[in-house]
Amino acid sequence: MNGLLGDIIQQGIRSYGARYAESPSEQLSMKGKGYFGLLPSSNGFSTEISATDDRGLSFPLLVPTLTEQEVNYLLAGGNATEDIYKKAMLWADSRTEKNQSPFAAPTELRMPVGLLESR
Repeated sequence: MNGLLGDIIQQGIRSYGARYAESPSEQLSMKGKGYFGLLPSSNGFSTEISATDDRGLSFPLLVPTLTEQEVNYLLAGGNATEDIYKKAMLWADSRTEKNQSPFAAPTELRMPVGLLESR
């Protein structure tokens, strides 16, 4: 991608609400509300905390199968543990197999499974 947009992606700069593009060829997409909506985090608020797998595919780390402790750990700025990463990958793979985006659609706000179990 050439021009200003290509330069912006190259520098890792993005507009507020845009997902980080791993390469200049990756299409920019806007972040949604995530699975849990707007959550307070160490850097303000988070809706999606994303990761990229070894294939270069992006997926959310904040998925419904996390426990309350795992969600809070990520929101506090912690790096994804092996368990968090595996849960997020399994969630993303299950959605991809159904031809769905690994990221939440606007109508998919929900309570984390772990939060329901801990109450």
